[in-house]
Amino acid sequence: MRIFKQLWPVFFLVLSFVLIPLTIVNATALTDKVTNVPVDKVWMITFNHPVIESSITPNSIYIVNSDNVKQTVKMVVEDDIVKIEPPAKGYEFNQTYTLKIEADVSGKIGNRAEKLNQTIAKSFTTVNGYAVVNIKIDGSSSPIAYYPTFEEANANLQESQGIMLGNKYIKIPSGVIATNLKDVTIIYKQPTFTTALYEYAGVSTDTELLYVDATAEYVKVNAAGQDMYVKHGDVTLIPAAAAKGQSYYIANEKGLWHHIYHHHRGKYDSAYLVGNKPAFLNDGVKYYSTDGVKFYNANGTFVGESYAYFQYVTPRVPTTYSAEQLDQYIARELEAKELSGNVRYINASAKSPLQGLGTTLKTIEKEQRINALFILSLAIHESDYGMSCHAQNYNNLFGLNVTDSNDECLTETDVNTESNKYFPSIEKNISDFVKRLNTSYLDPLNMQDYRYNGLALGNKMIGLNVRYASDPYWGAKTAGHMYRIDQALGSQDYKEYKVGITASSQVSVRYEPIVKIGDEENRAYQYKLPWTIKRLDMMPITLANMPLENSDWLQVISELPSYGKDLYTVRENVHIITTH
Repeated sequence: MRIFKQLWPVFFLVLSFVLIPLTIVNATALTDKVTNVPVDKVWMITFNHPVIESSITPNSIYIVNSDNVKQTVKMVVEDDIVKIEPPAKGYEFNQTYTLKIEADVSGKIGNRAEKLNQTIAKSFTTVNGYAVVNIKIDGSSSPIAYYPTFEEANANLQESQGIMLGNKYIKIPSGVIATNLKDVTIIYKQPTFTTALYEYAGVSTDTELLYVDATAEYVKVNAAGQDMYVKHGDVTLIPAAAAKGQSYYIANEKGLWHHIYHHHRGKYDSAYLVGNKPAFLNDGVKYYSTDGVKFYNANGTFVGESYAYFQYVTPRVPTTYSAEQLDQYIARELEAKELSGNVRYINASAKSPLQGLGTTLKTIEKEQRINALFILSLAIHESDYGMSCHAQNYNNLFGLNVTDSNDECLTETDVNTESNKYFPSIEKNISDFVKRLNTSYLDPLNMQDYRYNGLALGNKMIGLNVRYASDPYWGAKTAGHMYRIDQALGSQDYKEYKVGITASSQVSVRYEPIVKIGDEENRAYQYKLPWTIKRLDMMPITLANMPLENSDWLQVISELPSYGKDLYTVRENVHIITTH
């Protein structure tokens, strides 16, 4: 088709498009909408004269999505043809795009440069389907075939292949997932995503979880050693070949260290000390674990199981250290922080509210039955040795009422003293913190409270970590502080007690080592709820150091806030665990 004006040649185009592989479809009317366009489509724009390459810019020819967002495409000029290659990850499935060609595109007619006589816009909609892709060893992928449903794609899936919807993986052969960039991603016990029934916990942004399986409706992951479920929209699936890093554990003469990798950010955090190293781990070798309990080597071979002692021992046992010893440790650490040269710790010895807290912590330990070393370690972790903004300006050592979505901290004269994050004194902050623990997190008589998940720091399956913090390693990091303090003060608390976990979800703990039918008064508490998703069959139990003559019973530390005498449970109710 040619158009003439006053007998002068006019610069115009014929639009055609090419499907990969090179199956050419003849030009259609420029105003027609094209449907079922492949997501890897290459557009070929053919003009009737050679194109002036300098006139082809992202502002003269471009493609926008339905939100009018320009797509990152590559354009190549070859004489009278402009080729537009798709985005690196292809267009999204079942989405409408518009190819726009502005009138300032120019062609060369003889010795003259002529512009188009009109702006052209052509809409197209991509195919609605699932792509089976080959995943290459370098992590890239190439489509093999498209299917209208996940079920059809899955039925044709071969080993080492994946399924993609648009530029997002829906299913991979193996790898990890990274939670997307929202404050908290919920993990569920069942793939029904019913908040009231199956919401187990929340994990922080860019958290790595082990991939297990996926359907079109859900992604199955391993979180802290247990299979759980997340929504596709909340996570990114990363094939093993495409992962640029992975979280791992490594041991040395100082203990066991955890290196956490963030896939969205593409970097590792500074390693933190978990505690002593399990005897079966070799120094300098990378090991992998989803729960910090069961460890595997790089080949995926199981090498051993062990629990970090301070992460699973009950906070109801007192520390052997005195107030003076705790104060000496705090003073030494604050002085060391000052000498580090880090501007954050300037005058830490004078400014940190941790200074001189030993007597307060030991008093609370005696009156409220919460280990002073446990409280101190939480304060160190949550407030960065008392130097955090909330500790300095809000008298808030423990991040009380500071959530992922409400962590703003105003300073000096801007502090809002009416905020529930503010406390009139450090003593009031500690008092409220301990009261909250004993009421909601650490009272087995209040087991139905969603925050109760057993008396230990724990991880994302059991212990305080399930509901107290979205950081899945909050419990391990705090336990690391306890281990570090204990080591500095003489290692008197380490492995002072044996630790076990419940062997079923109906374990009774009694005042006396006897069971009588109908004798409910002898039952102090029971790990049992009418219906629950809690792991009551994995509750941590700390054994007392007084052996019983009756081998059918175990003497255990009471979990009750106000009852300090030892209690009893039938021996078969508890699995004794190995600790490190």
